[in-house]
Formats: sequence, structure tokens, C-alpha cells
Amino acid sequence: MTNSATSTDRREADARAGFQPWHFFLLLSMAGATAAVMVSRETHPAALLLLSAAVVCAGLVAIALTRAVSGFFNRTPESSLPITARQRLERDKALVLRSLKELEFDRAMGKVNDQDFSDISQRLRARAIALMQDIERAGEDPVPVRAATRAMGCAKCGTVNDRDARFCKSCGRELRAEAAR
Repeated sequence: MTNSATSTDRREADARAGFQPWHFFLLLSMAGATAAVMVSRETHPAALLLLSAAVVCAGLVAIALTRAVSGFFNRTPESSLPITARQRLERDKALVLRSLKELEFDRAMGKVNDQDFSDISQRLRARAIALMQDIERAGEDPVPVRAATRAMGCAKCGTVNDRDARFCKSCGRELRAEAAR
């Protein structure tokens, strides 16, 4: 059975199966080492080995530099973590809320008239509400917030505390003893 993780892995493996830049540098350094050995006749074998090693090391340095520089230009690094649906929704929500804030700022600066502000604001607010509902439906919380926020009131001061709290956050009274009674 194929899921999104295995199909993504296969796609990445297929992309890596072709000719890569490091292949070029490795072949070039090996060819350079061979050419250096052929050109330097009547040289001690130890010197030939050192010369070959130096040329191959230069190729390895070129590979390292290529990977380092390509990191600045690639949008998706090889070691990027997969983004979940919840993270995508959270990112979209943040963008919509930021757009709404910028719209309010533009209105305050006089760049947007009232009619345009109300039209755009309604659409952005509707989109934000829809995203928040989608986030609630996604239910991918790594730590279940709903279970942790079920409140327990303190018998002494009445302060509402988290369900997993051992002591009242207001008066410091132990809550576990009250729950056991």
C-alpha cells in the first residue's frame, strides 16, 4: 500500500537517480589525477600518490562548496521536514491575520477607502474563520489541549486551574488531596 510518505520518498529517490553535480566533480578530479600522473614522468611513486590525492581532494572540496552554495539558492533543502496539514493551516491563518492587520494599517493611513476596507476585511475575516475551523477539525495536536484545559476549581479560593495542576495557581493549596476526597 502506498501512502504519501512512501510516494514522496520514491519521488525524491527518482530525482536523485540522475546525474548530480557531485558526479561531475568526482569524475573531473579522477580525470585530473590520472592526467597529473601521466604528465609527471619519472617521479617517485609516493609523490605520484600524494599528487593524485591532492587532485582528488580538490574535487571533494569543489563538491562541498557546490553543496554549500546551492543551499543558498534552493528553495527546498534536502533535509527539510515534511509539513503537516495543520502546520499549513496555521501558516495560512497567520498570513491572513497579517494581511488583515496591514489592511487596517492602510486604512488608518488613508490608503484604503471605507468601502474597499469593508469588502476586503469581510473576505479576510471569513477566510480566517474558515481556517480556524479547519484547524480545529484537523485535530493533530501533539499535546491534546482539550484534555489539559479541562478546569478544576480550587475549593479554598475558587480559582480555575488546569486539570493536571497539583497546586492552585492563586493560593497554592494542594488540589490532588481535594480530588481524592
